[in-house]
Amino acid sequence: MIERLQAAIEAGDADALRALLAEQPALADATIRWGEDGKNGSVPLHYVCDMQFEGALAPERALPLVEVLLEAGATIDAPHERHGDTPLIAAASLYAEAVGKRLIEAGADVRARGLFDATALHWTAFCGLDGLAAALIEAGAEIELRDSDNDGTPAQWARYGWSEGNLRSRHGRQPQVVALLAAAGASLDQVNGTDQDPDWLAALRAAMA
Repeated sequence: MIERLQAAIEAGDADALRALLAEQPALADATIRWGEDGKNGSVPLHYVCDMQFEGALAPERALPLVEVLLEAGATIDAPHERHGDTPLIAAASLYAEAVGKRLIEAGADVRARGLFDATALHWTAFCGLDGLAAALIEAGAEIELRDSDNDGTPAQWARYGWSEGNLRSRHGRQPQVVALLAAAGASLDQVNGTDQDPDWLAALRAAMA
């Protein structure tokens, strides 16, 4: 059954997933083993984000799968078995912006903390997903919370993602995220000083204009 669950998600087949969950509702929270030697274990809501990030699942096929899983009663804030990331944190860190917005609408905990004690807003800022950042802030995400690894706020994660993150994050809209955080009352200490990269400061000024 797990193999069928995994195959339905990877194929983006919402109808097959719905039929399978009608037979076995508990599969909505089953752990899917994947990766080398099955070292990764994700619940289906998280796995949808994993597969979108990996390029195995087209973004437009992700949302219908999420809808089916939510209808089937999937645990919306199920923590990852190793690092505790919830599906919302997964959506934020794996660039699944539309999935993240849908999970917020469905009542996901926007203040949950996972790897590094980071929240979905930290990862959204790092990735430069300004649409998801706006939804998180509106839903009550904590805008000044610091992670346990680098003691960074979401604004500081945005600064890091823009210049030092992976290739995908460096094409994000981190300045726009910082502008949203500032409008919500967040401090911009350590992200807007004269010691910063001139390109960053110019992008930040444009976003906040």
